[in-house]
Amino acid sequence: MMNFNRFFPLLVLCLGMALAFTAVPRVRAALNHVPVETGIDKIAQHHSLTEAEVSALIRKAQKSIELFDHPDYWQDLSELFYFQAQNQNVFSDAGQALLRQSADSAQQSLLRSPANAFLWYKLASIDILLNEQPDKTPKKLRMSIITGPHDTAFLIPRLRLCLSLLPSFTSDDMALLADQVVAAWDISHKRFVKAIDSTLYMDAISALLINRHPLILQEMVTEFEKTH
Repeated sequence: MMNFNRFFPLLVLCLGMALAFTAVPRVRAALNHVPVETGIDKIAQHHSLTEAEVSALIRKAQKSIELFDHPDYWQDLSELFYFQAQNQNVFSDAGQALLRQSADSAQQSLLRSPANAFLWYKLASIDILLNEQPDKTPKKLRMSIITGPHDTAFLIPRLRLCLSLLPSFTSDDMALLADQVVAAWDISHKRFVKAIDSTLYMDAISALLINRHPLILQEMVTEFEKTH
């Protein structure tokens, strides 16, 4: 019988080798993906990238996914396709095709990690640019709200999109949307008034709040009268 003092180190070595073997694709993917993350940071900071640079980053992101199928890599791929579409003109044939690739990549990310509020919102925004059927977009906005109801980074832009599509939402969604209006108002009255600068939005807000939050609605109306 093998001596335990000899067997245990051998077992630890085997387990360590097995873990290292399984970690190799993840590590390779992470290292491969560093330039992609750097490129997306540059895009977020409004630095210009050439078409060739973006295409190279797309290939890098696709390679990362081949090495290790991770939702963040799919999301980054979606961002790169979206950036390319903007450079091509989103309403051109090429731009529309790139938007569909962006949407497909975002959906792949959400299949793997559905609690991504920003990505649901981004998908809804792409729907508008692709002129998708009106009933599709509210479902994605609803998912964005449910998974990130108080995400201040995009709460107001998402609310503006919801208000512009209010007739497409179901009656069951009205309380959810009313709460979003109140949440945005509570963050900053000044920012809210500046962002919701259209009679169209105020009509939708009135419809949402008149029976649910009448006092808050009156506060809003008073604030708007001061600035408009």
